[in-house]
Amino acid sequence: MRHANLKIAAAVAVAIGGHTLAQAAPTVAACASAAAKLYIAGSSAAQNAFGVALANDLFDAGGETTISATNGNFKAYCGAAKAGNGAGLATGTITTVYYRGEGGSVVGALPIVSGKSIKMLDIAPVGCQIAAPATTGTSATVGTTDGWGGCVTNHAVEMGITDLEPTVFIDPNYPRDYCTTVFGTANKTQLGNLTITPLFQQVFALYVNTSGINGGATGQAINLTRQTAAAILSGSYSDWSFVPSASGGAVSSTSQAITIVNREEGSGTRTGATIYFLGTNCHTFPATLFDPGPDGFATGDVLATAAATPGAITYASIDNNNASLSKASLSGVAPSNLAATNGQYDWWFEATAQKGTITSPNGTAIYNFLVGGELQALATAPHTAQVNAIPFALPTVNTSPTVPVTSNTNGSGTIYLSPFSKNGNSCTVATEFN
Repeated sequence: MRHANLKIAAAVAVAIGGHTLAQAAPTVAACASAAAKLYIAGSSAAQNAFGVALANDLFDAGGETTISATNGNFKAYCGAAKAGNGAGLATGTITTVYYRGEGGSVVGALPIVSGKSIKMLDIAPVGCQIAAPATTGTSATVGTTDGWGGCVTNHAVEMGITDLEPTVFIDPNYPRDYCTTVFGTANKTQLGNLTITPLFQQVFALYVNTSGINGGATGQAINLTRQTAAAILSGSYSDWSFVPSASGGAVSSTSQAITIVNREEGSGTRTGATIYFLGTNCHTFPATLFDPGPDGFATGDVLATAAATPGAITYASIDNNNASLSKASLSGVAPSNLAATNGQYDWWFEATAQKGTITSPNGTAIYNFLVGGELQALATAPHTAQVNAIPFALPTVNTSPTVPVTSNTNGSGTIYLSPFSKNGNSCTVATEFN
């Protein structure tokens, strides 16, 4: 079985060399006038992987600045390009990558198909050249109209990110509430015509606020079967005292209402959850997601709501940690990178990049760097807990890695290499790369 040895973790011992003297982090003003830029929008679950990729493999050590708007779903990663960076930028080149996670995966596909510009962080105005530039509006009030104000301006999506292949974002996971004048429209055929590149695999989990369950507090262990979790998400259970535990008996010995906290239609995390548990657009008679609303427009939104709601359940990638939420095991298997790569835990999907029209200076070089091996291979993906590297997704990327693997990142860590692929179809059972 080819690559069978990749089902185990590869220990990484890293020694950094070849750096010039570390540069000071650029000011926000310098970031605003950067000589290299790229505008990314889409998956909020994948955002952490990009921040780490840039910090470790594009920017000089210690020479980066992260600018996060008061709405944390609008960010800019800025730094001085390090010597020998994979993008081919001159050493010291100030580089800014804007990333909009607001709206999730749909904004990584729909605006590219429709040719629409959407709101992105803008740090050019003097009043916005601070660590936390102000934005006005909330996801609940302007999320579907893109009516954000403050330190934002319209810009084309030059690189879009979706948690799954774009063709799955159709009804009932199409963003029906989004203003078509602002975001445009797209059908399955148009979404299928996008230029896509697989990036990495993301592992997902159910998050439960166990306050009130068994009359206890947060932090209790939860163990569900996949079928029971599906029944919860479809609204068949309204109280944890009636929910069977995969360990035997009921989840709770005391009454505690269940509150389902969903992402909005168009979210990749929501789409993946409906495919995995309910068979949405994969089965002839799929179950229906119970959605009493209101929904969250980014990962942080649903986690915050669930953390403040006793008995709540939501879903997110496993790199998110919240002291008020427990990650549920499925049939006794806790969600983890290792469990996903050895075939024990199969709730994962492959994030993809969509190429838009890139007009920013040196934007194409940054894009090629990110999709040409950086995110598929070993240099970055292991540094965010939900990501499994897929070095075999591209034929030119590290097709015969050795174990253990040495990476050109700061520090040391554990790399998880996935030997599995869904081959661009999230409805299928994963097979091994060959």
